[in-house]
Amino acid sequence: MIVDETGGKKTSDLARSKLARKLTDRHFQVGADGLMFLEPARGFDCSMRLFEPAGNEADMCGNGIRCIAAYLMERLEKDEVDILTRDGLKHISRVGGEYSVEMGEIRTTRADLRAYITDKGKTTDSTLAMTFKAGGRDYKGSIVNSGEPHIVVRTKDLDALDMVAIGDSINKDRKRFPKGVNVNFVEVAGPNSIRVRTYERGVYDETLACGTGATASAGVALLLGWVRPGKVSVLTRGGRLRIDVDKDGKARMTGPATRVYEGRVVLEV
Repeated sequence: MIVDETGGKKTSDLARSKLARKLTDRHFQVGADGLMFLEPARGFDCSMRLFEPAGNEADMCGNGIRCIAAYLMERLEKDEVDILTRDGLKHISRVGGEYSVEMGEIRTTRADLRAYITDKGKTTDSTLAMTFKAGGRDYKGSIVNSGEPHIVVRTKDLDALDMVAIGDSINKDRKRFPKGVNVNFVEVAGPNSIRVRTYERGVYDETLACGTGATASAGVALLLGWVRPGKVSVLTRGGRLRIDVDKDGKARMTGPATRVYEGRVVLEV
């Protein structure tokens, strides 16, 4: 859900948090994975603030920023926009009927994850080989920052996983993950193709797709040699995204964005 406040009164962050908790409820309200507010930002087309169903503010949302870009491009009659996020500038361009987002570098050191994981070690230590415990079982995987903190674990049977149980178990460890963490499982489907399921922090449930999760998963798959160098096709339960990572580790995500409806909601918060 997108709320445009670039030209009017700004909702307070406290009210935004309350609105996110209420409106994202899929049973009794509109239903969504997040509530995004657009604000004016000097030197940019807008800034993006994302509040999740738990009421927290996220750093970035790959799927959400494509939706914002589609909205802005239509409103501003442009084919490229610059959006400021808590993870920095994101440049988005229209490619045919899809939207391509410059996601930035996929970050893989302890320094890059210091705000999200409390493991001891040198700031230069790689976070590509780590162990995570869930439900009494140890999983070997990686944790990277693709705009959001993402655990990435390879599996041979993606459909057999209880993603909610695994994600809940990992996120109960707030000593290790004080702000929560996203959890992705990856099944290699071809030389340049992977399938991904994602449990998102803030939603605290499995979602049908996650743009930063797809980016993290493709990045890890490339770095660890699970797939061949080149563009990676990422199939989620909600659709397909394409991830391209250049020689400097900077990722580009390309995928669709579809307007579903517009409306007015009046609530007391």
